[in-house]
Amino acid sequence: MVEMVELWMTAVKEQADDMLGQGCRMKFDEKNSSEETLKMMEVPLTETERESIKWIKDNYKRKMAVTEIKDNPQQGEDSLDCGLFVMYTMEKISQKGTVPKKLTKDDILNFRAQVVKSFAESRHSWNSKHNEV
Repeated sequence: MVEMVELWMTAVKEQADDMLGQGCRMKFDEKNSSEETLKMMEVPLTETERESIKWIKDNYKRKMAVTEIKDNPQQGEDSLDCGLFVMYTMEKISQKGTVPKKLTKDDILNFRAQVVKSFAESRHSWNSKHNEV
């Protein structure tokens, strides 16, 4: 998985100047592609994509530091919050914070509220005209 992400980041870094200069990127064209023929199309960059490409261009150094965490909190068998559980852990790790050895239901409920709030406050979350995948 790390190798796949590194390949993608490297490709974006190599194409960053062209994408930023032209203001667009290539996207798979589902409507005009078939099993025999793969079609691509240019689409304008969103502001988020532009910011992400700039960050990759300025910061990605070709190798990612991989840290194995052996003492992760474990989700209870009766929990249906696996996505939130993983997101919570990833957020703590990415912010260089510590992941608690045990998570309570309140921890996950509070995190769920933060996620819902961030969706509700994003200008793109509920816009049916927004065609970004």
